[in-house]
Amino acid sequence: MTANNLDIFQTRFHNPSIFAIRSRTKYQGKLTDFCVPANSYFPPPQMLDLIAQNMGDILKYYPDYSPVYQEAIAGLVGTPAENIVVANGITEIITILCRDSGGPILTSVPTFGRWTDLPPEFNIPVHFVHRDRARDFVIGADDVIARARETGAKTVVICNPNNPTGAWFSSDDIRKMACELSDIDALIIDESFIEFSGLESAEALAMESPNVIVVKSMGKSLGWHGIRLGYAVANTRAAAALRAKVPYWNVNGLAGFVLKNIGQFKDIYAQSFVKVAEDREYMYRQLQTVPGLKTYPSKGNFLFSELPEGVSGKQVRDILLDQYGLVIRECSNKAGSTEQYLRSVVRVRADADKLVAALTEVLAAYAPAEAA
Repeated sequence: MTANNLDIFQTRFHNPSIFAIRSRTKYQGKLTDFCVPANSYFPPPQMLDLIAQNMGDILKYYPDYSPVYQEAIAGLVGTPAENIVVANGITEIITILCRDSGGPILTSVPTFGRWTDLPPEFNIPVHFVHRDRARDFVIGADDVIARARETGAKTVVICNPNNPTGAWFSSDDIRKMACELSDIDALIIDESFIEFSGLESAEALAMESPNVIVVKSMGKSLGWHGIRLGYAVANTRAAAALRAKVPYWNVNGLAGFVLKNIGQFKDIYAQSFVKVAEDREYMYRQLQTVPGLKTYPSKGNFLFSELPEGVSGKQVRDILLDQYGLVIRECSNKAGSTEQYLRSVVRVRADADKLVAALTEVLAAYAPAEAA
């Protein structure tokens, strides 16, 4: 049972904010966050200094218009500005795409909650491709295509790599889906974690395809979820149509300043993903040493772990928070998942060691209620 002080975790889809968690936990020290999937190596201190030096103007004046930010992202990722739609976080674009879907939506589960919880709010049917633990939660192009035909889906959403499982599609799978599903309204590829993966982005494919749209959250890669940045890539016509649906001045001044100045830190930005990938491999190996815990391969900046049968993920989460100061994502409120699964964000090695030690202690001492 969830501790009374932690009833804030009884949310339908997502975790409570770190601010709510800090206000309710019994732990007195500094929390170590394994929940919010942010880049451990970005932004650099110099970027914080630059923001501080310009904060007066950032707060006082209206931000620039979208074309300025399209150019900034184009300079960062190499995609033409005319194919980019800048957004106030990826959820702004997800909301528009779900709301305007012309028919059933198909996505895999478990996955990012907005893709599963938004369609019903707009009375859009949503169908699932279930990821099977017996296959390490991996699915392929044929699985998605067959299910799309079976359900009559007009929109298909895939996340590459997938959140929370970390499983991924190959470039061949992506191209096969784009080819075989060219007759549906939209094939949406959520690449919010692809910078950490070493996988090839489908942005170039989206620019030349009639119905492929790539969406990306930038909070993960920038290490700053609070500034609310995301973007989509599509062919020129589709990008213009989508751009017309986002609100005027949808990018706030702080987010805009970051976009305009990130080019100064482009090398540090690129190097940060290499470091996170190295930390991921270290943390994956260390989690394998926790007796009874199974951790699955991942291309994201997080790892998906299965607790021993009968162990309550909610109790493990609460113990880790209140006794060890570690915030972890328990996945029972994700469609297609249960509380037997935890998602742990990749952090620097010293932090990973803390988590591994704590999990080892908690699972060793854990006794299911029925055995008491």
